[in-house]
Amino acid sequence: MAKNLLVTIDTPKKPCGDARKKFEQYYQKNTPKLVNANGEEIPISDNVFKVLQEILPALEQGRTIVTISPANSELTTQEAADILNVSRPYLIKLLNNNEIPHVKTGSHRRIKLKDVMDYKEKREAQTAQSFNKLTEIMQDNGLFD
Repeated sequence: MAKNLLVTIDTPKKPCGDARKKFEQYYQKNTPKLVNANGEEIPISDNVFKVLQEILPALEQGRTIVTISPANSELTTQEAADILNVSRPYLIKLLNNNEIPHVKTGSHRRIKLKDVMDYKEKREAQTAQSFNKLTEIMQDNGLFD
């Protein structure tokens, strides 16, 4: 199984502004490249550019750890539980109820990262929908303005 690449970066105390927007504007006019403090330029591929484009907002928000994994990588049950912010026993229940696809290798279960992220997005959408419905009910009953 491929190991995740973990990048830790200390962010400045003040946000840099809308770096992603500046990044996109620059990209439209130029070939993507990295420039180090000495002014040396290193050309980068479109795929690397897109990854940097996605992590910039996270860094600006003060999230200092970014994990990059191949979409087809397989996770252990503990890794999947950590991503979903649930206990490992709860994740096992989800797997046993076929709510998240998985494969069993011997006595070990493996879950594709894509399936974990799909489940997470689905769960977040359901939570938002429930919250909106609850807000609507509260507004209808004059409990929330």
